[in-house]
Amino acid sequence: MKTASAGILKIAIQIKDAVDCLAIFKLLERAQRDGRTLIAIAMGSAGVMTRILGPSRGSFLTYGSLDHEMRTAPGQLSAHALREVYRLDQIDLQTEIMGLIGKPVSHSISPYVHNAAFAKAGRNAVFIPFEVDDVDEFMRRMVHPRSREINWNARGFSVTAPHKAAVIKHLDGLDPAAKEIGAVNTIVIKDGALRGYNTDALAFFESLKAKAGQLKDVRCAVIGAGGAARAVLWALNRGGASICLFARDGIKAKPLADQFHCKIRDFAHADFKDFDVLINATPLGTRGELETETPVKAEQLRGVRLAYDLVYNPLETRFLREARIAGCETLGGLDMLVGQAIEQFKLWTDQQPDGGIMRDAAERALGMK
Repeated sequence: MKTASAGILKIAIQIKDAVDCLAIFKLLERAQRDGRTLIAIAMGSAGVMTRILGPSRGSFLTYGSLDHEMRTAPGQLSAHALREVYRLDQIDLQTEIMGLIGKPVSHSISPYVHNAAFAKAGRNAVFIPFEVDDVDEFMRRMVHPRSREINWNARGFSVTAPHKAAVIKHLDGLDPAAKEIGAVNTIVIKDGALRGYNTDALAFFESLKAKAGQLKDVRCAVIGAGGAARAVLWALNRGGASICLFARDGIKAKPLADQFHCKIRDFAHADFKDFDVLINATPLGTRGELETETPVKAEQLRGVRLAYDLVYNPLETRFLREARIAGCETLGGLDMLVGQAIEQFKLWTDQQPDGGIMRDAAERALGMK
C-alpha cells in the first residue's frame, strides 16, 4: 500500500482478542515514521480501543454511527458515545488509561460510570472496555510496565469474568483482602508495579446489609464458584452469616467451600426453602447470549426471603422474575456495581469521586432515566 499514490490509506481488520490491537497501533507508528496518512481500525468488540485511541495515535479519523442501531461495522460505537462518553476529542498521549478486562465486556456499563466520574473530576483519563481471550498475553504484552509493547499511560484496570483469578500470577503484590479472597477485580499500576485489590466484597456486603440488615446467623445460599462467588463468600463470612455453596461441579468447588468454611451441596435439583437469602454469583442472565438463562426457577425459590442477583444488566433478569413469582424480595446488582466502582476510582486516582454522578450515569446507561 505504501507504493499507492492515494493520499489516505485505510486498513480494517477483524480481531477476536484485544491484544491483537497492538498490530494496529504499530502500523500507525510506522505510517507516521514513513510520512503516510493512515486510517487503521480493528473491528469487533475486541477492537474498540483502536476506535477510541486511534486518532490520538495518528489515525486520520475514526468512525462513529449516527446511533447504536445504525452501526455499519462490528464494534463500531456511536458518535455520541465517542464524544460524550469517551471524550474522544480530549484524548492525547498523556491521557491516563483505565479499562475493563474480561470476556464478554460489550454489556458492561462501567465505561459510562467511570468516564462520567473522570469528566466531573476534570481528569485527563479514559476508561475503555477490553475484550480479552488470552489474559496471559494481554497482561504481558499490554499491561505490565516491564514487558508491555505499547507506550501508554496505563494507571489501572478493572477485571471481570472469567479472569479474576487468572490475573493474580501477573501481579507484583496483593491487598490482604484480595489475597484471602483469591480473586482480583482491580489492578493499580504504580511505580512500575502491579498491585491487586478486590472492591467487590465490600460493595456486596454494604448493599446486602442495606437491604437485609445484620447478617449474623442469616442462612445464605450462594450459587456459583467463580471470582464473584469468592468475594461473596468472604464478605458473608465476615458478616457472620451461615453459608451454603451450590455448584454444578462439587469436586471443583470443594476447595472453595473448605477455604471459606461453608457447606457445599449439589446444584442439580436443589431447592432453597431452608434459606433466608439466595445469591446468584454466576453470569447467567447477563445481557447477550446468557440473557434468557437462570440458575433456578420459581418452584425452587419458594420460602426464600430475599433473592440477590449480582447481574445488573439487564436490570430485570430472569432470575429476579422467577424470584418475584415465588414471592421473594429481590435485589439486583446495580448498587454493588456503583459501590465497587467508587472504590476503584479512589484506588486509581487517590481522589474521592462524585458517587451521585456515577449512579446517575449507570441509571442512564440502563435506560432508567
